[in-house]
Amino acid sequence: MIPNPIAQNAMLESHVQRLLQELDAMPQAVRASAALAITASLLEYAAYEMAQSDEARQVARLILLAADMERTAQDLSSTPNTSEPH
Repeated sequence: MIPNPIAQNAMLESHVQRLLQELDAMPQAVRASAALAITASLLEYAAYEMAQSDEARQVARLILLAADMERTAQDLSSTPNTSEPH
C-alpha cells in the first residue's frame, strides 16, 4: 500500500479536514462546484510539480483533467438547481 502523504502530515490533514468542513457549511447548490474548483486547482498544482521530473504525457493528462473540472465547476455554478425550493 502506498503511504498517504496527507495522513503523514498532521498540518495538511488538519487543513484538508477544515476545508471539507467549510465545503459542508456551504449551501448544497454550490458545494459540488466549489469542490470541483478546488480539486482542479490542486490537480493543476500537482501537474506543474510533476512537470519538473515526470513524463510529459502524464502532466498533460492532469492539466486536461484540471481544465475539465474547472469547466464542470463553471457549468454547475451557472446551472439553476431545480431540486431546491424557490
